[in-house]
Amino acid sequence: DQGKDFVKASSIAKVTSTEAAEKLSLLAMMIHGGYGVATEYPVERFLRDSQIIKTYEGTNDIQRLTIAKQLLRELKA
Repeated sequence: DQGKDFVKASSIAKVTSTEAAEKLSLLAMMIHGGYGVATEYPVERFLRDSQIIKTYEGTNDIQRLTIAKQLLRELKA
């Protein structure tokens, strides 16, 4: 531990990764057509999971507020 603050970096990583997961799972569902919504295939679960992970450790909107606060602190410093 070097005493560095990783709040902004972790918030950016969370927003970026969850939005990528959502976009890619939607694309996978469209590529698979009807099979994309069938519960027998994992594509359907990926889409459901991509929706719920956006709320873990704070919603993406909260993460964006955290990023903005950190940027404002950096500007003031």
